[in-house]
Amino acid sequence: MSNILSQNEIDELLSVLISGKDVAVEPEPEEDKQEVRVYDFRTANKFSKEQIRTLHFIYDNYANRLSTFLSGMLRAVCEAEVLSIEAQTFSELSNSMPSPVVASIINMPPLQGSSLFLISSAIAYEIISRLLGGTGEKQALDKPFTEIELSIMERVIKSMLGIMNEAWEKINKVNAQLDRIETSAQYVQIVSANEPIAIITMKVSIGETVDIINICLPHVALQPIAKQLVMQSWYKQNSVRSRLSDQGSPGQSLAGVYVTLNAVFNDTQATLEEILNTEVGDVIQINHNINMPVTVKVEHIPKFKGFVGMYGSHYAVKVTEILKEDLEDDADNIGWE
Repeated sequence: MSNILSQNEIDELLSVLISGKDVAVEPEPEEDKQEVRVYDFRTANKFSKEQIRTLHFIYDNYANRLSTFLSGMLRAVCEAEVLSIEAQTFSELSNSMPSPVVASIINMPPLQGSSLFLISSAIAYEIISRLLGGTGEKQALDKPFTEIELSIMERVIKSMLGIMNEAWEKINKVNAQLDRIETSAQYVQIVSANEPIAIITMKVSIGETVDIINICLPHVALQPIAKQLVMQSWYKQNSVRSRLSDQGSPGQSLAGVYVTLNAVFNDTQATLEEILNTEVGDVIQINHNINMPVTVKVEHIPKFKGFVGMYGSHYAVKVTEILKEDLEDDADNIGWE
């Protein structure tokens, strides 16, 4: 509401006062109340915002790779995206874990201890159904997994972990390996109940089936690479690497690259019959005068002229002329040589 009244508003107010009528005052709108977020002091200062942001970067990359992998393996439209990354205690995760679930206990050196890779039963049955030739019909999700189904999921999870290793490469190389698979929450006690963990929640859709995959990283497991999870440190490392790579000139960078040199005579012509009847000891007449220089080609591109001779006990070519570089001629030589 503006503090300054217009002339019409002033006249209207005066007329109301003179007439003695009550003035209706519009109530001021209440300010929007901010939502109160419950703060858990048990997880205070465990995962910084920078670490959460870095994990988001890693697993966004992983989600893109996983979408491509699942689409190719299952021959279906598959999508994966990171919904959230939040810190909880392990007891909260354990209490909310459904049953049955494909809970993979994984080791990710240099991370300490074990981590969890949780695939919902809906996603697991969808993968199994399509790999066995099905079309992903709805199934009873509360039935236990058979040994054959777990064996199939074991192979799939190992491939998923290989993709996770690739997603981590830009931050810190890890070697995620499957330890074992459990289907009940009571057998996945990897840390103490009050230990904070980072839960990466990913929404995965396979055809019409949509459900969740969770990756759970304990706080203690991330300690060996805690510094690498700070984006500023990561950018600093990358900038140092780029500066080191830029210090050398292009010539210095290519100085150790090997190329093939060939000294060639002028072309000569021969019939197919002559070539087929050639025997050991025969002399082939070439169209090249002894006083004419040979052409030295670098990777099929003429670069020098020179004369053939001996240097010690080896054949050699003495360079007498450097050919002028012609980009069009080089392109033709690359295409036809």
